[in-house]
Order: sequence, then structure tokens, then C-alpha cells
Amino acid sequence: MIAEMLRSALAALEKGETFALVTVIDVEGSSPGKPGQRMIVYADGRQEGTVGGGRLEQQAEAEALAMLRRGRGGVLTYELDPDSPDSIGTLCGGRATLAVEVVIPAARILLCGGGHIALAFARLCRELGFVYSVVDPREEMTSAERFPAAAETVREIPPRHIERSDLARYSHVLILTHEHATDRETLRAIWEKRYSGYIGMIGSKRKWAEIRASLAQTGASPDWLDRVHCPVGLSIGAQTPAQIAISIAAEIVRESHASPG
Repeated sequence: MIAEMLRSALAALEKGETFALVTVIDVEGSSPGKPGQRMIVYADGRQEGTVGGGRLEQQAEAEALAMLRRGRGGVLTYELDPDSPDSIGTLCGGRATLAVEVVIPAARILLCGGGHIALAFARLCRELGFVYSVVDPREEMTSAERFPAAAETVREIPPRHIERSDLARYSHVLILTHEHATDRETLRAIWEKRYSGYIGMIGSKRKWAEIRASLAQTGASPDWLDRVHCPVGLSIGAQTPAQIAISIAAEIVRESHASPG
């Protein structure tokens, strides 16, 4: 039971799913749930495992979903005695205490381009708990020495890599290449994948207007284009690569806090 739940939790983390881990931590008297029993509740309502079934499990599942929406867990205590004014409607006669842990996966970021801003951003990822990968056609920009903590480095033109990749494994894609045309074609490849995560692109408002118009002419929907963050990062007057990296990281943190699910 424990091994199955841990395997399911690990699989959910690898897929980037937010979930609640519900564990029976204490019981008094008779209870359908026993200490150590666990279930996983996903944001879409799916459920694995058990904390005893029946009314207890139904109640715990509903409250776990509410905690997922709030983005934080807690401790639940259920009265199982039908004579108690706080009874949840069972006949067991005891009391059960459950812990709910809300698990939000780390940001998984694809850096399209390994230049100065990508390098500065990668240095922040370790402190922030972000997982990042880098794709760049230049050998010196994808070396292990340059990005020692990268989950993956790929020596390839970003749009080509995106064409053959499963973008669903990334929660964020940052376009930070060294060429205007490559930025445009990278974003076009992302659109063709209908990627639904966070998209940020380095550049001026003028550059964004030109690229947006170009993609719109080839069929990219206005609603999808509205989701692109360009210029990427919070507006803090950033000038240097380190300052720009901080503004991007801050925007990602703000975005993740705004929608924990």
C-alpha cells in the first residue's frame, strides 16, 4: 500500500500534477480508517488508495479538493460517533484524524537559448527549486560546465527540438535565443504544439508586435498569443542579465502562487 502510493506520487510529480496526499495519522475507538492508510486526490477529482472508505473517505476527499484549490494542506478530525453533534453520519463510534499534504511540483522550465540571461536564470533555479533544461545549437552554450545542474542539455536549434519533443513535461518555456528569427520560429513551433503552459520571450514591445503579427497571419489564435509574456519578466527596470533573470524568476513565482492548481 505504501509503496503503491509512493510510486503514484512520484509519477504525478514527474508529470507535473498537483495532488493532495491524505494520511490517517490517528484513530480513537472504532474507525474504518487505520493509521498509515493513504489516498491521493488529484486536482481533477481522481482518487487512488483509501483512508477507510464510506462517509469518512468521501468527506476527506471533498476537503482535500478544497485544500488543493487553496494551495495548502491541513489536519482533519472526524467524529464518527452518531451521538456526537459533530458526527459526520457514521455509526463507528470513534474519532479519526487525517493529515492532508498539498504537493505542488517544482517548475519544470525549458530554456530555449543558453546565453547570458539563461545562465543567470539557471543560477537562480537552484535556490528556487526549479528544474530546468537547456536547448541551444552552440556547443559552448550547452556544456556541463556551463549548466552543471541542468536536467538535460540539448545541442539543437530550439524550434527543431520543440517539434520532436513532448512539451507537456514542461510547466514553463522561456525563449532566450540570440536571434530574432530564431525567437519567432521557436514561438511558432510552440504554437503548433498548442502548448498550454507559461511562455516567456525576451524582447522589446516592438519586437513582440512584429512577431505577434507574423504568427497571427499564419493562424495563431489571438487568445493563445495573449498568453505569451513578452517582454518577459516583471517590470522592475532590469538592465543586466542578472537583473533580467531576477525579473523572470519573480514573474514565474507570482504566476505559480496565483494558480497553485
